[in-house]
Amino acid sequence: MKTLSLLRPFAATVAVLVLLAGCGGGGGDDGAPPSTGVPPGGSARYAEVPGEPQSCSVDRQKKFVRAYMDEVYLWYDEIPAVDANAYTRAPDYFNALLVRTPDATGQPKDRFSAAIPTAQAQDMSLLQDGTPANVVKNHDGTNPVPVVRVDSVAGRSVGYIQFTDHSSGAQDHLINAFQQMKNAAVQDLVLDLRANSGGYLYVALAAASMITGPASEGKVFEQLRYNAKRQSLTDSSVLKFSSRAQFTERDYAAGTPLPQLSLPRVFVLTTGRTCSASESIINSLRGIDVAVIRVGTTTCGKPYGFTRKDNCGVAYFPIEFQGTNAKGFGDYQAGFQPMCTVTDNAATPAESTSDELLGAAHFYIANNGQCPAGTATGVQSAGQPIVERETAGRPYTGRLLLPQQRAER
Repeated sequence: MKTLSLLRPFAATVAVLVLLAGCGGGGGDDGAPPSTGVPPGGSARYAEVPGEPQSCSVDRQKKFVRAYMDEVYLWYDEIPAVDANAYTRAPDYFNALLVRTPDATGQPKDRFSAAIPTAQAQDMSLLQDGTPANVVKNHDGTNPVPVVRVDSVAGRSVGYIQFTDHSSGAQDHLINAFQQMKNAAVQDLVLDLRANSGGYLYVALAAASMITGPASEGKVFEQLRYNAKRQSLTDSSVLKFSSRAQFTERDYAAGTPLPQLSLPRVFVLTTGRTCSASESIINSLRGIDVAVIRVGTTTCGKPYGFTRKDNCGVAYFPIEFQGTNAKGFGDYQAGFQPMCTVTDNAATPAESTSDELLGAAHFYIANNGQCPAGTATGVQSAGQPIVERETAGRPYTGRLLLPQQRAER
């Protein structure tokens, strides 16, 4: 069921909420210091030299990149030794500084930092298939919750919510969807995140809070951990489950009571496109012992986030923090493996009764916790290293602090 068009969220009282890359900026293109929460005493001037005029010379841009990375990059102390003179473009120099050494899963530690033209970032970039994001995402009212319904499965009332993007305005749509679920007194919920590459973390917080109930109030949804130079940010960056909306959108203001389902388990449909804020929903619920039954294929494996910083026409997104749940777990770089492995068929509409992933979730419900034949893995935690997987829809899928929050910090 569709609801009304979407507007950008406004400031709220939450100390730190982390948002989608591309939905805000920090600082200008003149090299001036941004208000991104950089602690006093650090290299907050980002390569400004007394007496040197502001400019966008390549040399100055590279100085900015190196100083900024040294301040905010999560792995600043592992940046490889690189000859800046070997690079004629600042974005190329930025990419050379990223930590590509293998992590515990055997993959490059940093697979997500990016530097792209500011104009592209303003338009939320392009999807990897080349389709402009503003055609398929929620600009001008596109609905990120396009299908909401209730089915009867083996005598149980089972809700289905297709959730495609943690975009601005998505919280309004989710509140409407979960109100339908509550009105129908659903006994199980299938949350379809197979194509959701992430976005605003406050939207993920609202979704997870509506799956749970009053018993989760005040428990940790996600703790953001920055580098050692930014301990004050780590200390203050704790997001908590809440029975009320934490941000104002067009239809529902901050403080609005959320329709909570108090479910002990939830079914989540996943693929390699399930990334970032979508994985936060999975991880945070598991952190408070809600059973998350994963059906599909392995998620993208991105427990990291960043803020955006513009300089001389380039938007930089270096990884700045890692998110962990109430149990302190955030090492899902290999992605979350499904408990029932089912390959998505692009030719089958996701919400149809013949959809393989939804059908497997219904089978599990109808057969007392059994996956369809040949699909069970029994995996409850993050999986083994992934050699090949689908990639997230955005080249910089992640989260950003609201401009107002950066200014407050």
